[in-house]
Amino acid sequence: MKSRDILKGINSHKLKRVLEHWWETRGNRLMPAWQDIRPAKFKEALPIVWSYRYDPVEDEFLGGLAGEEIRRLLGGPIKNARFRDMHKADPQLFPRVKRVLLGPALFIGRGLLFKQRQRQCYGERIILPFSGGDGRAAGIFGATDFKFAFQYQAGPETSSEVEQWFDLKAPADALSAKPAKSVHQAVGVMAEAS
Repeated sequence: MKSRDILKGINSHKLKRVLEHWWETRGNRLMPAWQDIRPAKFKEALPIVWSYRYDPVEDEFLGGLAGEEIRRLLGGPIKNARFRDMHKADPQLFPRVKRVLLGPALFIGRGLLFKQRQRQCYGERIILPFSGGDGRAAGIFGATDFKFAFQYQAGPETSSEVEQWFDLKAPADALSAKPAKSVHQAVGVMAEAS
């Protein structure tokens, strides 16, 4: 699958711009290096962008950048915050981001994205891996375009996040889509492949 085919599955033009930049920066590598990402190329999406670097010793993601809307959603900055502490209300999120990093894989989700402190939001999100200077996966980078208004009238998006996965081990212009009904199913598929 080519990048333009993946983009068809995303409604948010902000998410499309972030993914386009990631894809262009990636070139013929599995993923771009963090230092190659240029926020000026997707400045309209900066309020909804976030990143975490991975610490393999602690098996934890540590917060990096977070746009204004993400900081407001999470209740403050995420710089050096532990991922699992920031996302206690959604225990399924850690295995999902770990799969993006280790796959490496690209994730697109839509529906009910966040439910915490009597608030819930709906929309779309992408999660993308990035590498360090040595070319190995070093963290995750993404964007979450959300609204607190109820956006879906029917279907699974009303009560959960519908997931779509793309394996990045395939050649750069031929990604294979691997939709999963839930992160539990996705983790199970990942365990079978190990």
